[in-house]
Amino acid sequence: MVKSEVKAEKVNQMDIGKLTIPLENFNRSRSSIIDLGGPMIVPIEDTSLSNVPEGVKYCLEIDSIEGEKPRRTLDRILIVFKLFKDSLVLSNRIFAENTIIDVLPHYTHWVDGNRGLLLYDLNEYEESTFCEFWKEFFEIDYANFAVNRFHLADYRAYSTDRFVNYVEALECLFVPDSGGGEISYKLRSRGAQILGKNKEPKDRKKIYSELKHAYDLRSAIVHGNTGQINKLRKNKIWEETIQPIRCYSRETIKFFSHAGCLDNNDDRRELMEDMLIFESKIK
Repeated sequence: MVKSEVKAEKVNQMDIGKLTIPLENFNRSRSSIIDLGGPMIVPIEDTSLSNVPEGVKYCLEIDSIEGEKPRRTLDRILIVFKLFKDSLVLSNRIFAENTIIDVLPHYTHWVDGNRGLLLYDLNEYEESTFCEFWKEFFEIDYANFAVNRFHLADYRAYSTDRFVNYVEALECLFVPDSGGGEISYKLRSRGAQILGKNKEPKDRKKIYSELKHAYDLRSAIVHGNTGQINKLRKNKIWEETIQPIRCYSRETIKFFSHAGCLDNNDDRRELMEDMLIFESKIK
């Protein structure tokens, strides 16, 4: 569907009603409807959709949100799936009834020798947990810098850009006081404290080392230091380098969202100071 076709089928926001989102790279252990408290995950055969990508088994039906562009609602949907587990549900087209009203061709996951894509499999034991997770995170601010970087990282064509996006997400969350300097130290020390909470000292030390390595590699990439990039990567494929940092980004976003300070730099800084100095205050 090219842009001219989308324009010809443009629907006014007030007339949209229910949106239907085909879910690519998504599978379930049983074929049934999942009620998310209004929105529903529906087997494709139970819809009237045609012209969907090959292999799509499910779609998500949701009422359009007043005053919100459908592509921003799609962002919310994809972010929730990505925050729930370490894989991607893919979608880059939006239907109203059986009419395509928007296409996002740049939401494409590139696959090569350095990056793969695990099937997003939601088994029956995860369904109730996912429903509760949806209710908690669907309202997340997709425009939040860290959330936006986390969301869009795996649509970047180059793995260096993917990696930098994830590190930028972590830097934004862990170093809201970047103007004070010591960014790398703050990132790894605060990250080890939060991501390593309730873990053994050896596990916190590992997190500390991995975050230091990640920031060093990020710096080498943005400054074009090819020799340092190769030295730090140690012949790993990019997915091996990116995957743990992607998981740290996911857990960090969820942590600060739970704490109610994802969107407030001052509150995040104060929370981290309390954790580092007065750990007993943090439940």
